[in-house]
Amino acid sequence: CILVVGLALATSGIIRIFQNISELDPESILQVIFPVLIGLGVAMSSFFRILKPRTGIVGDERTKRAVEKAGLYAFLILSGLLIASASVAGILQLNINFSLAVIVLLYIGIFSWGILTYYFDKKGDLE
Repeated sequence: CILVVGLALATSGIIRIFQNISELDPESILQVIFPVLIGLGVAMSSFFRILKPRTGIVGDERTKRAVEKAGLYAFLILSGLLIASASVAGILQLNINFSLAVIVLLYIGIFSWGILTYYFDKKGDLE
């Protein structure tokens, strides 16, 4: 049920993006991007919650190592993206609204941590 709500919120935000594509006002962009990001966050968290087996809720040492490793990689991804975006903006003299960029990069960091945690914590999966 929560997965459907998240997907509906993201879809409505995407539809609003295509309706307001001619407007480049940063405040209107924020009003359109927030529902998409929140909807994707809700959908992704509920999707991972559905896929997680009930026996995997109690964390063991392997799970803790997987979460720590995913956190390190997500931090490195986030740091690299921040450095790359600031470098490109400085070199090319772009007028970038970094308040919006920080929000987008924050969601990239959160999503990458969730995906990497799921990837590193595959218990019993044969590769």
